[in-house]
Amino acid sequence: MKEVHQGIFLIKEKGSFGNLKPTENIYIIAGEDGLVYDAGFGNKKAIKHFLRELEQIENDHLLKDKGFSITRIIPSHCHPDHFSGLMKIRKKTGVRVLLTERMADIIKDKKSFMNSFNADGYTDYLILKKGFKSKFRDFLEMFFTRFFYKRIYGLSYVSNPDEIIEEDSIIEINGEQWKLFPTPGHAIDHVSLYNEEKGILLSGDNILKSITTWLGPPNCDIKEYIRSIEYIHSLPNLKVILPAHGDLIENPKERIEEILNHRENRTKQVIEIVQEHSKMGVSPSDIVQIIYPNEKRMLHEIARGWVCLTLKMLEKGNQVSRIEEDNVIKFFPS
Repeated sequence: MKEVHQGIFLIKEKGSFGNLKPTENIYIIAGEDGLVYDAGFGNKKAIKHFLRELEQIENDHLLKDKGFSITRIIPSHCHPDHFSGLMKIRKKTGVRVLLTERMADIIKDKKSFMNSFNADGYTDYLILKKGFKSKFRDFLEMFFTRFFYKRIYGLSYVSNPDEIIEEDSIIEINGEQWKLFPTPGHAIDHVSLYNEEKGILLSGDNILKSITTWLGPPNCDIKEYIRSIEYIHSLPNLKVILPAHGDLIENPKERIEEILNHRENRTKQVIEIVQEHSKMGVSPSDIVQIIYPNEKRMLHEIARGWVCLTLKMLEKGNQVSRIEEDNVIKFFPS
């Protein structure tokens, strides 16, 4: 636990299994009417750690005498590493769970949550799945996902949030006004929280210090992502970003410009590859292999997400077209 800004504390939950369970940042805006941003994991170890850190914040920083009360909690979006702890934190602390309507629809039960993964598979990442082997692989993926999230993340659903709030609204925290606003792209329901007077943005997963956020079907959209971070770039008095993973960002404008340049360069790279293979066409797997020739399969699977989303964006813009040949989808210049 550390104080990252006056009255704002970071509780860091350690991850495991590499990228499968990343280290998570939970922020406490402390005071007499405080708020928790993001809920982290819901397994016993994570909840105990959260409660210990919360008690230490109150005791070590003499906030109790000044009126220390954390009254509400809201996730940045409904990926399992951000909402799994909601119900248990509410049970242990009595905080009110705030959700947007879109969030509430996604995590009200297991069926809704699992269906959210199927909202837009973009033709199953542009790989047509057929036959028994494909169905068996899908079954294994579904079983692993459910088991992993339940046992390792401590996932639980929220059928009864305490309050449904607008995605674009003002939240008063300790007598100060914070702007909650939608920032889709990484997730369809993603929201960020900003205090203009302090110049502090809680960005969730959208802006990270040293890595780019994950982008891939379902419920991701590169154009929306770019619009979201361009809007953040335009925020008046933006001084520091507190991200959901990694270290705080003290050069927010420069970091956002780096991300925008990175996305522009990646888009140009995909266009060039499609143009270079205009005669025979090129599949998403081919593009991933060309961009990451010496990387392991795990990175290839992660990268497939942004490659397919880029192709989707280019296809909508009539810059590329696709043809199915022998159960493989290939792209050509339009």
